[in-house]
Amino acid sequence: MTITTFGGDVRFSPRHPYAPRTEAEVLAILDRHALGKIRAGGALHSWNPGVASDDAFIDLRHFDSVAVERTPDGVWATVGGGCRIKNVLRKLHAWGDATLPSIGLITEQSIAGAISTATHGSGRNSLSHFMAEVRVAAYDPDTGKARVFTWTDGDELRAARCAVGCMGVVLAVKFRCIPKYDVAETVVPCDTLDEVLACEGDWPLQQFYLLPHRGTYFAQRSRKRPPGPRSWGATLYRAWWYFGIDIGLHLALKALAGVNRPRLTRAFFRHVLPPLIVKNRTVVDRGERMLVMEHELFRHLEIELFVPASRLREAAEFVRIVVDVFAGTRTELPPDFPFRDELLADAGTFAFHYPITFRRVLPDDALISTSSGPEPVYAISFITLAEPRDAFYALGRFLGVSMTTLFAARPHWGKWFPLSAADVERLYPSLPAFRAACRRTDPRGVFRGGFAGRVLFGGGASG
Repeated sequence: MTITTFGGDVRFSPRHPYAPRTEAEVLAILDRHALGKIRAGGALHSWNPGVASDDAFIDLRHFDSVAVERTPDGVWATVGGGCRIKNVLRKLHAWGDATLPSIGLITEQSIAGAISTATHGSGRNSLSHFMAEVRVAAYDPDTGKARVFTWTDGDELRAARCAVGCMGVVLAVKFRCIPKYDVAETVVPCDTLDEVLACEGDWPLQQFYLLPHRGTYFAQRSRKRPPGPRSWGATLYRAWWYFGIDIGLHLALKALAGVNRPRLTRAFFRHVLPPLIVKNRTVVDRGERMLVMEHELFRHLEIELFVPASRLREAAEFVRIVVDVFAGTRTELPPDFPFRDELLADAGTFAFHYPITFRRVLPDDALISTSSGPEPVYAISFITLAEPRDAFYALGRFLGVSMTTLFAARPHWGKWFPLSAADVERLYPSLPAFRAACRRTDPRGVFRGGFAGRVLFGGGASG
């Protein structure tokens, strides 16, 4: 049995694949492989080998329940680890006036995958931050036998909010829901980053895009509105977005990536794309329609780097220069430019062909979430549709290593991950507390094989 992740870049063949239907079955599997290695997965919407296992693999597809209850202190949803986010939203909306407290760009992920990697949207904390309770199958530290843990506070909950599978098998999570809302959105062209950020207070859910080879921005300004009747304009706008952006733009970008003509790519972003964007028109529609995209329609590879808000301007300028050098449009750099020699060695090797997305994420109450810390962060996303991907790997590796060093950038745990254990050690001051929490429920390291074990528990005396 060969399992392939969404990105197509990770394939593995577990010797013992399982798809249990009950918690008792999960516990039996854990006891059976108590001296081996176990990984668990849901939708496999991932770009790194964190989910891969050569030994035992647990498919959570049957843990897809959604239970909603109204209590004096609010509406709560308890969701199975294998349930996809789109199904959670569908159940909540059919039930009544509730929705999830944070919605990411992609709803194909399973809840367990989203929690384990701290998946985020724009303008709010990650979904993990709002997890009030989690049920996890792991090992009793006294008996060594598998059992179910329920965590509602402390380091265990803060570790489980982004555990990369190292705390055990996520069976169910519980959220306090928020009332459904609409989103007002308008797309505005901006010449500079300062122009984009000047309106962030009025449009707190906005995300924005840097056009490569042009150096200007489009701000997708968004904010919440009370629910109201849906207008015909919203229907047309969503149709344009689906057929024009989710499908049309991606077909054009895939063609550019396939042809691999840098001049055509530069001309497309400088002269063709900007006039095609619907600009300066405010549209109001349901929140879950406005805040998500259909990125699953085209297989792609992605690296996403989170930089502190205080370093955003210099990080964005660095990204713009790096993309220009890789494309061959900038051939000289000042002698003191960081990583100058390494960057110039790759000059002219790859014309990046996708808008670079920026999303603001508020701080998470978690130990190793990419957005944990004292200030908001900006997630900067780089996507390629090119095949083969060697040139993009070179760009992603350079960006990952250099931006980690220069701006304390943290790569997303569920996307392409170019860093080592030593890099991770520097980036996460709460890593010792996270490791201690993992060892309390997995003293033999059953859940710490492969990628997760290497980058989170290797490379040092504290590993």
